[in-house]
Amino acid sequence: MHFIHSFVLPFTLVVAASASTIGDLTTRAAFSRQNGLDAQALNRKFTSLSADSSCTSGENACIDGKFAQCANSKFVLSPCGSGLTCIALPLVNSRGTSITCDTEADAAQRIKNTGVTGGIAGKRDIETRATAPPACAAKKARRSYLDKNVLSISKRIAQSDLGAVAQSWQTLCEASGQSQAAGDPCVTLAGLNGISSLLANADACAQQDNADAMVSFAKLPGIKNKSALIANAIAYRKHPRNALNINGVVPSTLFCEKAPKNAELKGVANAQLAGVNPGLFGSPATGIVAFGASGTCPFGKKANVAACSCT
Repeated sequence: MHFIHSFVLPFTLVVAASASTIGDLTTRAAFSRQNGLDAQALNRKFTSLSADSSCTSGENACIDGKFAQCANSKFVLSPCGSGLTCIALPLVNSRGTSITCDTEADAAQRIKNTGVTGGIAGKRDIETRATAPPACAAKKARRSYLDKNVLSISKRIAQSDLGAVAQSWQTLCEASGQSQAAGDPCVTLAGLNGISSLLANADACAQQDNADAMVSFAKLPGIKNKSALIANAIAYRKHPRNALNINGVVPSTLFCEKAPKNAELKGVANAQLAGVNPGLFGSPATGIVAFGASGTCPFGKKANVAACSCT
C-alpha cells in the first residue's frame, strides 16, 4: 500500500505540472505571435517617417536606420553602432515590443520565431509593389473633390495645421447651447476623433463616421447654430487626409466604402492632397493597391481604369 501511494502522488504532481506548463506555453504562444505582428507593423510605419515628421514628446521610432526620440514635438536622431540598424523587435517573455539597434538578420529571425511570416515588415512589403495603371501614371495629381467655396479648408495639411480644423468645430460647438452633451462633443469630435481620423493610418471610414457624429449633434434639440455646425461637418468630411511616403511612394488615401448615416453627407468624399500618386492608394497600415481596387473611388462611384477616373 505504501508503494502505491509513493507512485500515485508523484504521478499526480507530474500531470499537474504538465498541465500548467501547457497552459503557460499556450498563453505565451498567443502573445508571442501578436508581438511579432506588432513589430512588423511598427517597422512598416517607420518606413514612412522622416526627421521632419511630427511626433509626440516621449515617442520613440526608427528613421533611416537611426534611433529617433521625440523632444519638443521634433524627432532627435541617434545613429546605431557599426553594422546595426534601428528596428522594432517583439518581446519574448511578455506582451509588447521594443525599439533598439540590431542586425537585420537577427531581427528577422526574432520575428520569425514568433510564428509570423513576411520578414521584418510583414506582408505589406509585397503590397507596396503595386503598379499604377498607365492612364494614372500620366496624371500628376488626383483631382480634388472639394467645392470652390471650401478651398480655405482644403489646403495641403501638415500636422501643425490640424489644430485649426479642430478649433473651428470646437468654437461652433461651444456656441451651440449644448456643449455639455454626453461624450463632450466639442472636444471629442474636434481634437480627439477629429484629428486622429485625418491621419494617414486612420481607418478609411473614420473621417466619415466623425462627420456623421457632427451632423447628428447639430440636429439635437436646442442647438442654436444647426446650419453652421452642419456646414462645418461637411467641410470637415471633404478635408484631405494626411498622406505618407511609403518606400518612396506617396499614395492617395483610400476612400470609405459605406454610405453615411446622414443625408447631408451623401456623395461627399475626402479630397486628396496635391502631389499624391493618383494610381496608387493605401497607407502603412493597409499596404498599397493600384487604382481600380476596392476603396480607390468614393462610395457609389466606379473606377474607370482606362481613364484613371471615377464615374
